[in-house]
Amino acid sequence: MATVFNAFEKTPGVYIQEILVPGPIPGVGTSTAAFIGPARRGRINDPVSLTNWTQFKDAFGLADDFGPYFPTGGVFLPHAVRGFFDNGGSHCYVVRVGTAARASRALDDRGAAPKPALVVTAKDEGVAGNGISVEVQDSSLATAVATSAESNLTAAANKQATVPAQADADRFKPGDIVFLEEAAKNDRVTIASITGTTITFETNLANTYSGAGKIRVADLSPGQTHIRVADVSKLEPGTYVEISQGGPSDTAVIQAVETQSKFVTITPALTKTFTLKAGDPAVDLKTREFTLVVKTPGGGTETFSNLSMDPRHSGYVLRALAATPPQSVDVALADPPTPTPPPKNVPAVLAATVLQGGQADDLSSITSVEYTNALTALEKVDDVNILCVPDGPDMTIQKSMVDHCEKMQDRFAIFDPPSNLTPAQITALRNDPSYPATRNGYAALYYPQIYVSNPVGPDKGTPLKVPPSGHVAGLYARVDNDRGVHKAPANESLRGVLRVERALSDDEHGPLNEKSINVIRAFTGRGILVWGARTLSTETQWRYINVRRLLLFIEESIQEGTQFAVFEPNNLELWQKLKRQVSEFLDRVWRSGALLGAKPEEAYRVRIDDELNPPATIALGQLVIEVRLATTTPAEFVVFQIIQEPGRKIVNE
Repeated sequence: MATVFNAFEKTPGVYIQEILVPGPIPGVGTSTAAFIGPARRGRINDPVSLTNWTQFKDAFGLADDFGPYFPTGGVFLPHAVRGFFDNGGSHCYVVRVGTAARASRALDDRGAAPKPALVVTAKDEGVAGNGISVEVQDSSLATAVATSAESNLTAAANKQATVPAQADADRFKPGDIVFLEEAAKNDRVTIASITGTTITFETNLANTYSGAGKIRVADLSPGQTHIRVADVSKLEPGTYVEISQGGPSDTAVIQAVETQSKFVTITPALTKTFTLKAGDPAVDLKTREFTLVVKTPGGGTETFSNLSMDPRHSGYVLRALAATPPQSVDVALADPPTPTPPPKNVPAVLAATVLQGGQADDLSSITSVEYTNALTALEKVDDVNILCVPDGPDMTIQKSMVDHCEKMQDRFAIFDPPSNLTPAQITALRNDPSYPATRNGYAALYYPQIYVSNPVGPDKGTPLKVPPSGHVAGLYARVDNDRGVHKAPANESLRGVLRVERALSDDEHGPLNEKSINVIRAFTGRGILVWGARTLSTETQWRYINVRRLLLFIEESIQEGTQFAVFEPNNLELWQKLKRQVSEFLDRVWRSGALLGAKPEEAYRVRIDDELNPPATIALGQLVIEVRLATTTPAEFVVFQIIQEPGRKIVNE
């Protein structure tokens, strides 16, 4: 329904009214993987987006012959990421886990009870960061002088005063607070306008003045926020200033600058008096910036001058350091931010002081806690669809993977098997009551491990055993791209695999398949194939990987594509709009072959009616929409029934 045209106070004529109509629901991605594990370098618990192998090497490798691979071996994250890209993956996130810590130093503000204002942190983890020092210096871009002006009066009464000459009038500006005095009489008023030698005030004078009187710019007084200065060229909103006259000073932040009249507006208001009589010392407005000096052992000294804590200022610290980043450290606002109001939130002067707390990585100390922390960090990434932890095949970590997937409801976990397990041992592991349960089918287990060509070191080119999850994730991405997420990722080859850890017979494979253990097998003339497509769910509804992942795709696509409906009027118009939009999306899914049925009505149904949405439900702010789907399942067992009929001719009917 079009929006009603509002003709109020409009002239008759032809008007164009554009109506925004929600577009079709786009399908979300299904093949973005996330890998969690140790790395040689890189931020810990910070998901990094990658689109190729070179980016991974640059982000997580070192500049030596081993690059991203560990010289001692035993870490499989690099092999998994390489296997992902080699098998058809095009986008992934990598989250490094580890016990390393980055050295840091909090820079306290200038409040009465100092609180951290900024935190300086070494870019890289490790003890080397403990040698980096940071220094805070005071700096100032400029000193502006408050304008003083004085003239004799010709006369003054009511709202006006006259001065002897034009040159006298030109000393003043509209907005000046002025002081008139003659003997015991005086007034303090604000200039509204100046015409020739006549000065008009905003309010009436309390006294009448003769040619014996004088007019001058009034002293700066407590409560005043408007000050005229001689030069505003280096003043801007956000500039912190110290206002002084050789004695006690005030501090404030400039809120506005009037470049023509050279007035500045400050906050908070003045708390002290600064005199502007002829011959009095100048009243200075000195800008208060700060300078950071970072010294890195062997890396020299970096100086970042005239920084500000106010985002309005051209030298705002975060913006300035983003434009010219320090080589060895990151600088961020303290979290939580300092409660000290400006200008005392400026970091206090600090002599060169080293960072502290840097700690080297210890692979032997990594526990399931580090992996859980990495999974928590991954929650902020919305477009992950596949989860792999190739260095964490123990049940505690795998349970955390399942919990993560079920919480996020938009991603699927690929489990790796431990090394050197026989079919009986992997079956016993699967039967263990402690083995991670996923009733809704958010995970799959693959067995056995695989061999790839060792890429580095003295054993370069020899077979190296690695977990299969990265290669399988790449296969998922390849099948999604070539066929669609509804196609089971099975009966497909794994690229870059030399052989499997253990060759299985059909008799060994059958019981494993019954336990939903997806076997990787070598077939003569066909290569290394994934020969299983089951999740770890005990529910028949979620038995197959492609069904689980198809539903994740549909659910996420509908959720993201219908966000416009939130807070819209819950009426028939919205119901019809949503039904059309969701039905159109499901029709495209059906036509791709993902749903059963010769006709759309056999494949899906979208229902929004009064039965689902009685007045009580609507009154709670809820709109309930029922979507029924007939999903396809893989032909896991293809059975040909061969019937021999001796001595008879076969008649085709």
